[in-house]
Amino acid sequence: MAEFDRLSVFLPPELAKSIRDAVDGERYVVENDVIIDALQDWQVKQQIRAAKLERLRGLIEEGFASGSEEMSSDEFEQIKREGRALHAARKAAE
Repeated sequence: MAEFDRLSVFLPPELAKSIRDAVDGERYVVENDVIIDALQDWQVKQQIRAAKLERLRGLIEEGFASGSEEMSSDEFEQIKREGRALHAARKAAE
């Protein structure tokens, strides 16, 4: 039998209700099963996030190592404007 640690958590009522509602006797037999499944999904998400961050750091280092020319302040400001516009467009699409 698997070994478990006991933890106590406080949840907002709507999350607690969602967990109780998910227990249907088929996929989830008890509330613990729902929590374990959710935490395993969270772990995968964290691993993906860490891998993306590591990849981004590698690309930044690669960029620094490339020895490219320094940007003028006008070029830098243009990139910032484009990035902010892209970010705003993505936020508006959500």
